[in-house]
Amino acid sequence: MRAKLAIAIVTLCTLVVTAAADEDTVPPPPPARGTQLIKATAVWRWQITTAPTIPRGVGAMAATAGEVAAGRARAPSPVLGEPGPIPASWPYDVAGLAPVIPKPADGQRIAAAFGITSFQISDADARISMLELRLRYRDGVAAWINGVEVLRQGLPRGPTNTLALRQRGPEWETFYIAVAPGLLRRGANTLAVEVHPSGRRTAPSLLADLIGRSDRGILRGPALVETTQTTATIVVDTDPDVDATLEWGAGEALSTIQKSPPGRRHVFVLANLSPDARFSYRVRAGSSQSAKYTFSTLPKAGAEIRIGIYGDVRGGHSIHRRLLERMLAEGLDFVVVSGDMVTRGSDEGDWQQFFGLTQDLRAQLPYYPAIGNHDLGMSNPDGTSRADKMFSLPPAPSGRPPDSYWYSRDVSDIHLVFLDSNNYDRGDQETWLEADLAAARKRGVRSIVVITHDGPFARGYHGGNTLARARYVPILARHKVDLVISGHDHIYQRGEHLGLRYLVSGGGGAPLYAIRCGVPGRPKCSIEDGMQHVAREYHYAVMTIGRDVELCPRRPDGSLLEKCVRYPLGKP
Repeated sequence: MRAKLAIAIVTLCTLVVTAAADEDTVPPPPPARGTQLIKATAVWRWQITTAPTIPRGVGAMAATAGEVAAGRARAPSPVLGEPGPIPASWPYDVAGLAPVIPKPADGQRIAAAFGITSFQISDADARISMLELRLRYRDGVAAWINGVEVLRQGLPRGPTNTLALRQRGPEWETFYIAVAPGLLRRGANTLAVEVHPSGRRTAPSLLADLIGRSDRGILRGPALVETTQTTATIVVDTDPDVDATLEWGAGEALSTIQKSPPGRRHVFVLANLSPDARFSYRVRAGSSQSAKYTFSTLPKAGAEIRIGIYGDVRGGHSIHRRLLERMLAEGLDFVVVSGDMVTRGSDEGDWQQFFGLTQDLRAQLPYYPAIGNHDLGMSNPDGTSRADKMFSLPPAPSGRPPDSYWYSRDVSDIHLVFLDSNNYDRGDQETWLEADLAAARKRGVRSIVVITHDGPFARGYHGGNTLARARYVPILARHKVDLVISGHDHIYQRGEHLGLRYLVSGGGGAPLYAIRCGVPGRPKCSIEDGMQHVAREYHYAVMTIGRDVELCPRRPDGSLLEKCVRYPLGKP
């Protein structure tokens, strides 16, 4: 007989504890910039539905009725139990009185939690035009204001036993809600939230606050997404229906104005600039104004180019912040990243935290990423990629499949190639790489630098990628690539093997890995990798390309991790 799903009204309960060991370091949401309508300490009433615990190893694969309806599965998994009823008055009220989501009983899981809280709108709040609903939730959520659904994230429509689409991390996520006529009313208003766990958890969890504001303005950015010798491109994202103004000029001046019509995304292209020159700018949008930032155009071909290098940040925010501050003081031309910028690429909250931390650097330096395995999940519901827009990547190479991320770009006379190590097995990436490198050498570029996430050589936990060694190293060596930069292993390693110089830079904030071989107290390495220096330390590196290549790795305090090294440029 199939297990039954039960609905429970709980009056005495224990707060759910599902936090990972490092979640106490997660910053609170940023200070409210409007009216605090609901605080994270607000009183809630919860009603839950329970079901049998999903056997270990099945949770991640269990299919719900929602997935069947979406065509992702043929039939619901019987281990989920039969769906129970939703609260009779949902989304206006619940019968439960529990102030928090309870801990499930032994052998049970909480399949869904339905919560209600209220907030007041006064005459003084009548001009509110935007709401910011800030949630820290596990793992899928939907919310209603006065009976109107205003968001749904990671939770398919379906019965009460529907699983969240993915396991979510601990970061706060902000949802921006434009206030349509009739959404809010003077006096008492109701916020209703439905939250479900993924198949890997036994209960959902939720913290929430709600901000109302009458102004509209900048949400993300501005970001300097590209510079050349004579142009610069600046992007800023705003609330809907907001126009934006860029004020900019040479040196400290803000003497030139460019305007962008009402919208959400605003792209400003500055042309006819002088090479190797310094400029200032700021952006105004709605009632908000950015800080004043500076940037420099690229120098002429043949001049020195300074590149910042780091990777594998994930949730290491404090280390990341220190590295960003150091790199901003290095006089860089741009930054390349070896991937794993966040813990979960499917988590918008992770990306909001990342973009907030990197704001000052990205406003002044172009930021060019390789996409790591933890970054995956940057897809829209229709399967198209959001990464191209999030980072203003160049147009995809012809024929590149959706959800793949290999690309290249010229920065002055230096050719940057970004491989997708999540798709090393695709022959079309190899074919593209061969043609791309040949074309770059034919153009006479001064230097070729390749950035990927999971590189061919590493003495950390992962040990280097077999496909990269077998199929990609011969191509890179044949075209005399100057340096291959990777991450994935959370260490620093530099070496040269099979005619290829490489750098493993995975010390951007994620927990460091042990050196697994080839050092005192460890066994001999089974794979020859030509290692010249290896260290288990957080770091960034500066690569200077002039008549040769100089590489200087530094710790978060700015001290050298090892002495700077120089290489001759590769000659075809």
